[in-house]
Amino acid sequence: MCAIPCTVYIDEAGDLGANRGTQWFVLTAVIVDRSEEAAIRANLKSIKQKLNVQAIHFRTVKDFNRRGYIVKELSTNNFTCVHILFDTKQFDKAKMPTDLLAYNYICRYLLERVSWFLRDTGREGKIILSSRGTSRDADLIKYIQDKLIPYSNNQVSHVFTGIDCKQASSWDMLQLADVCATSMFYSHEVNGYGMVIPCFAIKLWEKNYRHNGKIDRYGMKYFNDKMKPANGILQSLKLCNRE
Repeated sequence: MCAIPCTVYIDEAGDLGANRGTQWFVLTAVIVDRSEEAAIRANLKSIKQKLNVQAIHFRTVKDFNRRGYIVKELSTNNFTCVHILFDTKQFDKAKMPTDLLAYNYICRYLLERVSWFLRDTGREGKIILSSRGTSRDADLIKYIQDKLIPYSNNQVSHVFTGIDCKQASSWDMLQLADVCATSMFYSHEVNGYGMVIPCFAIKLWEKNYRHNGKIDRYGMKYFNDKMKPANGILQSLKLCNRE
């Protein structure tokens, strides 16, 4: 039986650097069947026309209703998400002395889970990374090709058919990955008013990869158990939270 062809779009939200920028860093893969891409692209085009923008970069959309509209519309499409969440306040410099090393570990966890999903659903996918426009793009491609795809715990390296790097501003499907990554980021990152905004991630919740009905450690994995927020912490930071 032939594998279902798909594309794995990878983007990020937050600043990975320890003790600067954001507390949370999210690396997200959005897996899209090739047969679904035309419908998603048409939806993205319609959203951009409605909002009168050339590209969707979710974090620069300041109006809550406009963000909500973007997520509501995209939630009608078919795709699957995998998220790795990293708390930079728990950055262990002894084990990961550089941001680059931490990023590589995060990417390994992400592609492990993507490979499991592809294996279990009879798919094969090409990886498309969101370009940073630096030499880091080529280094990351080489790392994934030489180290991650052949990594034994992936079990099924043959499910990845290639890898490339594109500018999100001109590659609309990466804008979908940006929305998904940033929605998860907003559900964890405390804003300037002392709140988290989980609404967007909740709307996209059914898109997260499940294994035997379980999202935890599959569609949504904290880098390690120490980084997982204590019970009730995020709930207490929601605006729409009943006492």
